[in-house]
Amino acid sequence: MSYRVNEKGKYFTDHITKRSLPITACVRDWIIQGTIHLMGENRLKDELNDGETFIAITDVQISGRAGETTVYETPVLIVKTDQIAWIFPRDDAQPPEDIASPAAELE
Repeated sequence: MSYRVNEKGKYFTDHITKRSLPITACVRDWIIQGTIHLMGENRLKDELNDGETFIAITDVQISGRAGETTVYETPVLIVKTDQIAWIFPRDDAQPPEDIASPAAELE
């Protein structure tokens, strides 16, 4: 693979390797579920703190903050990073049924 390095140490290659990370985020009054594509070994935090003003989310489903049904779907959504209130990686697997929920422990 050929590459070049600029004066700031940034690598430029012919092929960019990214990995997909399913996420859930809150942007203003909307809950967004989709996929963010991380560069190399970057963590989600690294991707958000890389100095870019916007981040692309793919395979997006948007719903209201109350969690009602999906109000909009789009293949790509570009979000201004300073509008994200919270974001977390989403594991699409369901937790085992024999694990007690935190709410059950409070009763």
